[in-house]
Amino acid sequence: MRRDNNGQTNTASGQYHGSARDLAEHATTVVWTSDLQGVCTCIHSDVPDKFPEQGQFAQSEWLEVICPEDRIRLKPAFQEARDKRTGYQFEYRVIKSDGSTRWLRSSAVPRFKENGEFLGYAGAITESTELREAVLELAKSELALRLVMEHSTDLISHHAPDTGDYLYVSPSSEVLLGFLPEELRGVSAYSRIHRDDAPLVRAEVARQAAGETGSKLVEFRIRHKNGHYVWLGAKIRVLRDPITEEKLGAVVVARDIGSERRERESLMRSEERFRSLANLSSDWYWETDAEGRFTHVSDGLYRLFGASPDEVIGRTRVERAADTDQPGLREYLNVFAQRKVFRDIRYCVYVQSKGTVRHSAISGEPIFEDGQFKGYRGVGRDITEQILAEKRLERLATHDSLTGLANRSHMQERLEQLLEDSKAKAQVAVLFIDLDRFKEVNDTLGHAPGDVLLTEVARRLRKNLRPDDLVARLGGDEFVVAAPCVRGVESAQKLVEKLSSALSEPMLIAGHEVFVRASVGISMYPDDATTKEALLQAADIAMYRAKEAGRNSYRFFNQEMSEQMKGRMTIENSLHRALERKEFELHYQPRVSLATMQVTGFEALIRWNHPQLGRIPPLDFIPIAEERGFIEEIGRWVLEEACTEAQRINEATSKPIRISVNLSARQLAHDRLIADVRSALAKSGLQADQLELELTETSLVNDIEASAEIFQALKGLGVSLAVDDFGTGYSGLAYLGQFPIDVLKLDRSFVNQKNRDKSGNRRVIEAFIDMAHRLGLPVVAEGVETADTLAFLRTCGCDEAQGYYFAAPLPADEVAPFLTRVSCSTGTFT
Repeated sequence: MRRDNNGQTNTASGQYHGSARDLAEHATTVVWTSDLQGVCTCIHSDVPDKFPEQGQFAQSEWLEVICPEDRIRLKPAFQEARDKRTGYQFEYRVIKSDGSTRWLRSSAVPRFKENGEFLGYAGAITESTELREAVLELAKSELALRLVMEHSTDLISHHAPDTGDYLYVSPSSEVLLGFLPEELRGVSAYSRIHRDDAPLVRAEVARQAAGETGSKLVEFRIRHKNGHYVWLGAKIRVLRDPITEEKLGAVVVARDIGSERRERESLMRSEERFRSLANLSSDWYWETDAEGRFTHVSDGLYRLFGASPDEVIGRTRVERAADTDQPGLREYLNVFAQRKVFRDIRYCVYVQSKGTVRHSAISGEPIFEDGQFKGYRGVGRDITEQILAEKRLERLATHDSLTGLANRSHMQERLEQLLEDSKAKAQVAVLFIDLDRFKEVNDTLGHAPGDVLLTEVARRLRKNLRPDDLVARLGGDEFVVAAPCVRGVESAQKLVEKLSSALSEPMLIAGHEVFVRASVGISMYPDDATTKEALLQAADIAMYRAKEAGRNSYRFFNQEMSEQMKGRMTIENSLHRALERKEFELHYQPRVSLATMQVTGFEALIRWNHPQLGRIPPLDFIPIAEERGFIEEIGRWVLEEACTEAQRINEATSKPIRISVNLSARQLAHDRLIADVRSALAKSGLQADQLELELTETSLVNDIEASAEIFQALKGLGVSLAVDDFGTGYSGLAYLGQFPIDVLKLDRSFVNQKNRDKSGNRRVIEAFIDMAHRLGLPVVAEGVETADTLAFLRTCGCDEAQGYYFAAPLPADEVAPFLTRVSCSTGTFT
């Protein structure tokens, strides 16, 4: 090839650039060979009218028609392949004369003489525009992602004439057929092609050898290295030397079409109009006219939705929608009006024949014929279960799984919105509801019945609220209600009384009639606070005041409560350093034998001398210590101090005195309890039989099995075990046989009942003492304050008693003098 001085192509050698342009614009298949100088000397195309087979052009001329971006990318690779005399395969765009582009795929292999002398290249160019457009088109639907064509790798091979021996095989053979290229060289392709398909391949080769132009797609099976057959779709181009007509063999470009054939077979078994796009994913195919009315729907819709054709054909999506204002439907109408492609639009339809609502995700494209809009076609899939699952997940994330009420996080969102909506309209009442003694009910009946009770509470709360009112469960037995109150406090008071009345009705739980009571705290927006956090905190404070007032009541928040809460915070903060600052001390209340009226022991009672607040009652700080986790350390100190003081008294009076120490439920559950008791006895020198440990019956039944194991371990140390405040819980008598209990202590609420029916109460006490004695357990009565009570207890056979009638709790330095005085007065305490 030569150019003249003006840079134009020399016509004597052919219109090189023009010929390359013609091929680039019109040819779909080109098979060529080139010489050492890179001039294509043998060119076969499917557009012989545009480029005669005797035409020639330089490969560099072909590069000129390639899109500049692709040329920059390919030129180094192309040059490297030429330099190394290796095959190559490229896909690129060429620019047509009208400025548009088309995609081509070029594959080439080097040619050598038998002596190894390099002759040039043999290659094929096939148009891939249609394939790429088809892949992009299929990618618009979900099914397209599953097509193997998208991930297939072409196999390029050069075969010897007649025999079909492999002369060159691209590296993709290892992925496609399991063979390395060198394993196939010299092997006849016919030996590996299925015997039923070999005639098809030979016929295509013979057709081209006879002079027919154009390359047809041939599908055949070829044996994999593992023994199975792989379906290939191949373009075969028979090569001849343009001068000598010598057979040069054939170049084959093949790809795996196994998935494609399976798709095709599925399509053949289904109805027309691309129904497999839906069937492969249990979906359906649909078409509409220009007005959006369905003209065709595949069986998938009828099968999945249970709809009849009469319900669908001729109707629009709006006519079938469950909600004509749903966002998905509005989006569909918008893209339909703009004639745009759309994908995965969600909307729901009403299936009239079934009376059900189903959810769909639809994708579609507009149909144009001769530039005129004809309608839409696309695919749809049933996402009803997916939507329901999403709603279930959303509900799990925003609602309490047991009661179905809003959970804490969702409550925060709804309360924020409720406050926003109520601005300048009405006050909002926030109710913090805590069920009284639910834990005791739960421990007595079991967790499953307890869950039933909570569910019933939630149902009653919902039933007695308006649809837009907020009700939530925070966890455990805590609930929150928020409701607009047009008349402020008056409306809120009526609301809480209505809810309390509903909850007070008896519930039948696990065969038991259970009565539920609740303590309720109320805060008002905007009078008490203007933020949800502050309102909840205020309602929580008020609820605690309701509990302190005797439970089963309600309290409105006021600023005095806030001050009391600050006092609670002061106590809580001071507890951190109270032990370190030695602010605690123990007082000792005597226990007296009612048979001999002699002191048999003392109960150690903690007192807190706060440097600013003065003497703080145990009821004010013990619950806080338990709640905040200080009780284990405090309890350990009480145990060691009581044992030490008891041993000191024993040594001073030469009279063995038993000391009783209260344990909290948290101590009972702590792994260190046994070690703490053993350490306290060892450090003090107190005999184990002189130590009595007291626990409330409620703490025992938190975990009966674990508590029984701990009691056995404590008994192994030799200490005595007592149940304190017996009769105040819900545990009854069932657990008594499971624990090695030594003493039952009758709660002061039974003993010291003023202004009540004494005869009825005394019958209860008599029955209690009789029951305990029948179980072989001595009874200690607490809260004895009068001689009359003492006389009655002695008549009933009560074993021991303690209370202010005998003595108030004594500081440690007054215990020994008290014992001396009582001993000298022969058991007189007044």
